[in-house]
Amino acid sequence: MTSAENIEELLDQIQNQTGIRFSITDSQIDDEELLITLKNMLRAGHSSTSKEGFLRGLLLGLLSDQEIAEGIHRFHLEKNGYFFPVLMETRQPISSMEQSIFAQFFSSGADTLIQTDECHIALIRQLPQESSQETLRQMLFDMQGTLEAEAMISLHFAYDRIATSLDQLPGIFLNISSAMEIGNIFSDTEHIHWAQDLGLGKLVYQLPVETCEEYLHDHFHGLHLTDIDDETLHTIHTFLDSGLSIAECARNLYLHRNTLIYRLDKIEQLTGLDIRKFDDAVICKMALMISTYLIHKSD
Repeated sequence: MTSAENIEELLDQIQNQTGIRFSITDSQIDDEELLITLKNMLRAGHSSTSKEGFLRGLLLGLLSDQEIAEGIHRFHLEKNGYFFPVLMETRQPISSMEQSIFAQFFSSGADTLIQTDECHIALIRQLPQESSQETLRQMLFDMQGTLEAEAMISLHFAYDRIATSLDQLPGIFLNISSAMEIGNIFSDTEHIHWAQDLGLGKLVYQLPVETCEEYLHDHFHGLHLTDIDDETLHTIHTFLDSGLSIAECARNLYLHRNTLIYRLDKIEQLTGLDIRKFDDAVICKMALMISTYLIHKSD
């Protein structure tokens, strides 16, 4: 993130905590000092007398080691155990009715809910033992189905690994926050994102915009997604998903083999890439992901 984006994120967190929206119009200090000041403002609120405030500050990485130790002692928390942090995201601000449904669904003993902003709720679930990735994912599938049916909203989930101590939570929460954003960009049809299964999306997400534009210029005739019609895009995605098999792709598109070959020839004319060849297919896949990323950045 840039300094400006970090400042905006901190201002959003302060608004969520206090209900007051601050605006930085003419600061007398540089961005680095401003970030420190805003974090101190948040820390003052997060390290308050509420357990939720303490855990919010812990997840967001706003507390010092001493403040973490004091909070664990003050709220009689177990420092070690099996803690499974999950981030839940809604497309619209969470209503009071939805908050009530969440509160009723989760156990007050094993589960702690922390609203980090108007569209995100963090869950810390304490487990009796270590669990496999398959078990955790199935748990989230079941949770998603029940909550979406009860609250009648669309929910996205992001998760990483189980923490074995509370002081591991800030690093894991940073991973799942990134996983949510990256997953929503590159896998928008998926609703559950695992931080260790982001694939090429994680790489593209870290590229500078200038590098992305240069890649499209050098390897994709300077094209963007908006320059390609829906039928051509669908053909490209289906062909890549079919393992570069003409026969499999033709079946998936309900096309005659010769019709598909004609389309692939047209794609080569448009992009300069023959995606029947592995190297060109990889270049095309990267170009499509980069273009998707640039569209997200411009929104």
